[in-house]
Amino acid sequence: MYLFTRRTRLAGGNGMAGVEWATAVCAKVTEVTQQEVQLWATVFSPGYGTLSWTAWFADLTSLESVGDALSADASYNALVDDGVRFTEGGLDDSLLQPLHGLPDPERAITYVGGVQAVMAGGQIGRAMAAGVELAMTADAITGLSTMFLRSVTGPYGSVGWLTGYESIAQAESADNALGMDPAWLKTVDGTEGCFVEDPSSTHSTMYRRLA
Repeated sequence: MYLFTRRTRLAGGNGMAGVEWATAVCAKVTEVTQQEVQLWATVFSPGYGTLSWTAWFADLTSLESVGDALSADASYNALVDDGVRFTEGGLDDSLLQPLHGLPDPERAITYVGGVQAVMAGGQIGRAMAAGVELAMTADAITGLSTMFLRSVTGPYGSVGWLTGYESIAQAESADNALGMDPAWLKTVDGTEGCFVEDPSSTHSTMYRRLA
């Protein structure tokens, strides 16, 4: 299974028009391909105004098929071209593969907390094991599912953790539970040397679902 993400950043001065356009893109993709697409906004985090379209695929062949169908659809391409008025900086794609945990379609997720890191050279095996352990420890403490994923594209050695929340109150409660739990702090401290210690490559982001 793979998580495909396409990101862009809205230009200022357009009010809600950019969000409306991005929402229309979700609907058009589903209309053309029957593929469910979600729209997320980066909130309370660096990169204000960043929007992300996300979709889950069983395999890369499925992703390729959807991409080919969209490339051949004139109405989709016209809608995408219209986005030049609302965005700045173009588009960035990413592809992630979960190594622990899977999305739960039964949960109504409105927020997702994400943490990104880059594994240190010579520590790949240890970092992978530590990543799974962190996710499992978070699962046990919060009662919520945390996915541990590796980046298939992007900076080599990138990994990440994603946790879905049904409300911002649930996100706050989970964060407080982790911060006060000795087992969590011990697990985090045990990852010393596993990941590159650089704020530009290790950071947290919060996302809110728009569509």
